[in-house]
Amino acid sequence: MAIYNWNEDTEIDNRQIVSMLESAGIQNDDSSEGIIFRHLLATGTANETVKPRLPIYVKHPLLKEHWEELKVLNAKLFSAAKAYYIYARAVNDFDGSAQRITTTVPALRRLKLEALDTGDRVATAIASIWLSMELTLASPIQAINEIEYALAYLPTRSSTLSLENALDSSTAHQWLRVSYTELSVPSRAYFHSMKVIEERTQNDGFVTWAYYTAVDALILQGKYEDALLLSDKALESVKTRNLEHETYLTLYQRLRLLVTGFRQTHKNEIKTTIERIDAIDTTQIEIRVKELLYQYQSYKAIAENDEKLLSKAIEQYKKAMLETLPSTEFRAEHLLRKELELTRIYDAAGNYEKAYEHSKAYNQLLVKKNTEQFKLSSPSLTDGIARDIALARYRQQELAALRDEKIGLSTDKEALKTTIFALITTILIILALWLWIAKRQSDTLAERDSLTGALTRRAMLKSLKKALKSDSTSCVALLDVDNFKKINDRYGHLVGDEVLTTLTQTIQKRIRKSDKLCRYGGEEFLIYFSDTDQQSAKRILDELNASLSRQKLWSGTDQKFSVSFSSGLLDVNGETNLDTIIKACDDLLYKAKREGRARVAAFSF
Repeated sequence: MAIYNWNEDTEIDNRQIVSMLESAGIQNDDSSEGIIFRHLLATGTANETVKPRLPIYVKHPLLKEHWEELKVLNAKLFSAAKAYYIYARAVNDFDGSAQRITTTVPALRRLKLEALDTGDRVATAIASIWLSMELTLASPIQAINEIEYALAYLPTRSSTLSLENALDSSTAHQWLRVSYTELSVPSRAYFHSMKVIEERTQNDGFVTWAYYTAVDALILQGKYEDALLLSDKALESVKTRNLEHETYLTLYQRLRLLVTGFRQTHKNEIKTTIERIDAIDTTQIEIRVKELLYQYQSYKAIAENDEKLLSKAIEQYKKAMLETLPSTEFRAEHLLRKELELTRIYDAAGNYEKAYEHSKAYNQLLVKKNTEQFKLSSPSLTDGIARDIALARYRQQELAALRDEKIGLSTDKEALKTTIFALITTILIILALWLWIAKRQSDTLAERDSLTGALTRRAMLKSLKKALKSDSTSCVALLDVDNFKKINDRYGHLVGDEVLTTLTQTIQKRIRKSDKLCRYGGEEFLIYFSDTDQQSAKRILDELNASLSRQKLWSGTDQKFSVSFSSGLLDVNGETNLDTIIKACDDLLYKAKREGRARVAAFSF
């Protein structure tokens, strides 16, 4: 309690904390637990220069034997206390710099192994969640894996805050909600958002943001009806909290949902929502006021078909975001949010060209951000094989020492046998790993077209058999480059190959990771749009054709020309027979060719 409330604006002030510490007699407690907690309390505020430090004085050095005694007494408390101590010491030593992870990550990994040796699953989960917190700075993907690993055994949220439940299951769901949102995995972002809502009390600001993310995740998946029902619950939740900034945020998102998914059918509700938002006094709201205000005005302009107001609101939004950029600690996240919101505003307004521009800028910023994040990672944090081999050798040495101690017999011959055995084991492990990696690389190459890098027909059809069984709302499109034979005859096969690779790159940049692309044969390509309706898939195909038409310069020739494709688009609507689907797409493709090329012919079963 003292650690989390000291110098904080909470119900317990510094004077009360001092009184409680005196009553507990911790300053004179010379047990292992007392010594450890004096070090924890002193370390927590050791670098404090402006506000007062905790009045705790360290009388004894903190030794390994103190930790060992606490581990035997209470494995969970040992794991939480040592994790906090590792973190607090490193924050002090590195003056808050992210470079502390060079110390904290290896130390927390060793702590996790210690917790595993106790056999206590909760203690292991506590060490793992603290490790994940530090890995977020070095390797976000590893951090997610570590949280998922710990999640089942983390302590649940409690009204009494302790070291053991400081990072509880609700906090883990909260971190995963944010991580999966940033990685554009809406299904997982939705799942963890709903877990946050379930585990936290309704009188908690995190619940409002969890509702926001959950509704947003449903919008991204095109599940507008489900999003509307969840938005109703979000409005009920903020009504009980009676905080205007949360009400404004929730109503703004509802308007965005209505404009995006129900613009033609819910006109009265859109009007009512706008009136409710306009009635809120935004001057009293202390959260990103201008940013939210101009986003709201943009969607209001779209709903009212006011292009002049839309243009003005977008420019004001851009200006407000750039003005607040220097004052934020999270510059990358700030710029990412700006590009993502502009993408969605332009998409809702039907300006797909502008939406594509900002989507491309968003992806470039995301690549840069993740690249910078992983720069913090070092071989010592990510070289799992070397670490595990070193650990195996260390344990072998420990076993050998114990054996020597018990029987007093350790000859050079026996040591040599142990060393040779360890070397042979290590070589076999490395050889097996090399063969496995080689096989994986070979399998990957066999599934990819050598020219374009798209899936091969065989790999695509194999993948589709599984996907179609589990995804009833999907579309399949068969594409054919228009006049490709003339391009080859006039400019040569090298230019023809460049056209195919350019088309592949254009498609792969636009479709999602859950979608699939294959080179079906020659200049024909097959796209599988997962969890997508026909209208959305057709819009993407039209955008791809528009984007391709702007490409007029080719490295293989000085002559300028543009390329287009025709496509047959099928909403499979639960159909799982591949032959039927491909035949229908093929018929639609020839229909598109007959009708003038550079167009989409669509049909739904």
